[in-house]
Amino acid sequence: MKFRFLMGAMLATAFCATPTWAAWNGSAHQQGAVPDSSTPKPSNYSITLTIIEEAGSTSGPCAGGKGWANWCPSGLCDCYTYTGSASGTAGKGLVTFYETLDYGAGRGTSNDGCDPAYGEIDIVGSKDVESIAFTGADCGSTAQEFLNGGCFLLGSSVYTDAIAQCSGNYSESANTKFTIKGKAIK
Repeated sequence: MKFRFLMGAMLATAFCATPTWAAWNGSAHQQGAVPDSSTPKPSNYSITLTIIEEAGSTSGPCAGGKGWANWCPSGLCDCYTYTGSASGTAGKGLVTFYETLDYGAGRGTSNDGCDPAYGEIDIVGSKDVESIAFTGADCGSTAQEFLNGGCFLLGSSVYTDAIAQCSGNYSESANTKFTIKGKAIK
């Protein structure tokens, strides 16, 4: 009985008492507030690349693009280039993907495993010209090879910011799909 009485008294006090901050910041003082319409709102950002790896690689980090793929922390890297087409948020167009594979910080001489990878994806699309940075891993085995990581926008004529997950298989002998999916701000 005492418990019910105490609980009832506590609840009544909680609902009847108005803290000073609640009265001061209550709706009576905010009726004239206008939402800020300049606040950017994220929109979906999605691009699909159809790419093929160019034959061979060059020793050292990639020199193509705007320089994001020119990153080789271990000092033991090779540059791979993929070309093809893009479709999606940037529109339809051509793509070049420069990938610096940092084998000095990864699987070493093993064929199976993952190495750190840094890249730049340059798209000349019908809706936008974009440069996208890639940071992630290049994983492979004798069965398949795969890129997986994060992407962020380096340059665009439409968007001020974009961040996305990006991944896909790659091959020297056939076109493969690589997807970039995330959010962007115009």
